[in-house]
Amino acid sequence: MVTGASTAQVAVILVDARKGLLTQTRRHSFLVSLVGIRNVVLAINKMDLVDFDQQRFESILQEYQQFAASLGFTSITAIPLSALNGDNMIEASANTIWYSGPTLMEYLETVEIAADNRHQPFRMPVQWVNRPHLDFRGFCGTIAAGTVRPGDEVRVATSGRTSRVSRIVTMDGDLSEATVGQAVTLTLEDEIDISRGDMLTAPDAPPIYARHPEAHLVWMHDEPLQPGQIYLVKTATAVTPGRVTAVQYAVDVNTLEQKQVATLGLNEIGVARLELDRPISFDPYRQNRDTGSFILIDRFTNATVAAGMVISAAPLEPQTAQVPDQLGTSGQPRRISLSEASVSSNGVSVVDLTGEWGDVAFDVAESFLDYLGKGNRILFRLRGLMQLEAVALLAYEQTLAFEFDRTAEGASVLLFKRGIRSGNKVSEGDGTGI
Repeated sequence: MVTGASTAQVAVILVDARKGLLTQTRRHSFLVSLVGIRNVVLAINKMDLVDFDQQRFESILQEYQQFAASLGFTSITAIPLSALNGDNMIEASANTIWYSGPTLMEYLETVEIAADNRHQPFRMPVQWVNRPHLDFRGFCGTIAAGTVRPGDEVRVATSGRTSRVSRIVTMDGDLSEATVGQAVTLTLEDEIDISRGDMLTAPDAPPIYARHPEAHLVWMHDEPLQPGQIYLVKTATAVTPGRVTAVQYAVDVNTLEQKQVATLGLNEIGVARLELDRPISFDPYRQNRDTGSFILIDRFTNATVAAGMVISAAPLEPQTAQVPDQLGTSGQPRRISLSEASVSSNGVSVVDLTGEWGDVAFDVAESFLDYLGKGNRILFRLRGLMQLEAVALLAYEQTLAFEFDRTAEGASVLLFKRGIRSGNKVSEGDGTGI
């Protein structure tokens, strides 16, 4: 349902007049709200089985309006229906003389929907770099927002480089203007490094460019979410490895209350924070569906496990592990105590070793390993490669996984406990890194 609703502008919520609002009704309504649909038809069907009772119709409508008050719908149009005999489907029914609103088809043909994204800042995710010969280099994609013309200045979201559009190329010839929804090829006046997954944008209104989005997640797989496990995050034209660092809360679809949970199961909806291996360009989903949505893909089965709608860039609250001030015995490595209290945080926890000049070794508390076992990750910032041996030894002895990265300040190692698959179950990692 999430996939279909993500491109719709009107939702028809079907209710059985005998049963009233069900959990599925509330869940679908919440999903409709999440994907940005603002016009809802409450189709109260099987009215013939309740003798077209007006009080029953109004009771269901009142209950739904109370439930949906916080969902942000622009309009809720309730229509009494009997699909069996076509009552109020195409023509007004003589059985509901107390109802003076539109029929279902009349509503769908006349409803006013919000304007498209053509007046928003320009966005075009690059799907393909077309270079058939040395004299042509075009960037292909579907315009996700705004309008572009030859001579307009555009910005590459990843690098910040700017250029001007030279041509708008299509199979039917060059265009003087292209707008949202059109698949085109843009050529630029300057040679700029652009590849698939990049985004061309308006220079004065760039998208968010970050590694840590916060998003609504709709979990769609039988196996629950594993915080800390690496998934593939597929945005408009880019695929980036990433992980869910924390589930902020899940939503009770019956009451819309927030409840604290450690993970999400099948059909559950919640707000989560993600950490990606590299920054990506995105807009909040409420501003742009195309550049604010993504899916999570299981790397082993290639199954789509979740759909996501970006809220914003997540704030990071790193805390640095406390390092003792005293030096160790001369010639001995400096011992650093690691515990949950010294590294835990809501964001990516950090052990900063860039201020250490000599060799280091670690005293590992049980709470530190428990913290990693909950799906958390810890980033070790190293002054140089001489400190890498101590972190690698820690990972080896405790059966942990790690990822290494070269940084401007030295090096960094991301330490975590990997979840691996054994049959249909998720078990603890075997320590294999990437």
